[in-house]
Amino acid sequence: MKKIENFVKHTFKDIPKEGKAELIKSVTQSLLEKIDDLVEDGMTLQAAIDKTVVEFGTVEDFFDVSKKADRKAKRQKTINHYKNDLLFSGVGSVTVVSILVYINLYFSPQILWFVIPAVAVLWWPLAILYNLLNKRENRKEDDNE
Repeated sequence: MKKIENFVKHTFKDIPKEGKAELIKSVTQSLLEKIDDLVEDGMTLQAAIDKTVVEFGTVEDFFDVSKKADRKAKRQKTINHYKNDLLFSGVGSVTVVSILVYINLYFSPQILWFVIPAVAVLWWPLAILYNLLNKRENRKEDDNE
């Protein structure tokens, strides 16, 4: 089946060399098996080849599944990163606000000035939370597509 071998070699001509020979061999074998099954079901050899080639599609279609899995894994890693950032910013903010309260109450208890910088410090975990929720929402939208 020189046609199928040439088709597969031409389809995967632009991919990196490492693992290319194995990929071409496995895809060619898979397509040849499909052609054999179609011929056994009563199709002519040429019709089976044509149908197999059309159903295979392009190299982008072949790698689309792996790209989606890679994107999903990367997105999950990013979400986990944001969770760690949220934890760190929460602990950091509580620490900074605690220090501000201590300094305020120890040195000038008559004026409660720590509230103003505390509000500013609390924007840090809020910004991280916003990014986390935004990334989760994007993940849900991508999963629905």
